[in-house]
Amino acid sequence: MKIVVDANLFASGLIKPNSNPGKILDLVQQNRVELILSPAIIKEIKRILLYPKIQKYHRKTAQEIDEYFEDLLMFAWIVEGEEIVNAIKDDPADNKYLACAYEGEADYILSGDHHLLDLEVYQGIDIIKASAFLNILSTSPPN
Repeated sequence: MKIVVDANLFASGLIKPNSNPGKILDLVQQNRVELILSPAIIKEIKRILLYPKIQKYHRKTAQEIDEYFEDLLMFAWIVEGEEIVNAIKDDPADNKYLACAYEGEADYILSGDHHLLDLEVYQGIDIIKASAFLNILSTSPPN
């Protein structure tokens, strides 16, 4: 299964490794799901992880975050993220997740952001919460 994960779920997963987002990041590192990223998404995730209020919780330096990404990128597929998407008018920055998912032929976009979740589906790609994805995985037959 191919997934796109929004930046806030990355932050949640890093801060709380036992949370649903943390479990999803573990699945990525176990090669049980394929993570799709774009340069714009990577940039946003790193920016959010370096916010002082977020850094206070995960306690990682900029160098440690870079190292974390180097490890994670070994398990990810990077797309250009250049597809022009204008599906989300209220928060156009979220369109990068739709572009990435479309280019990477993702099965799911995982998010907690209502701008994305309100769409429910984009180009046949389901947009769901982390908990819903884990439920789907737990009821899917093994590969």
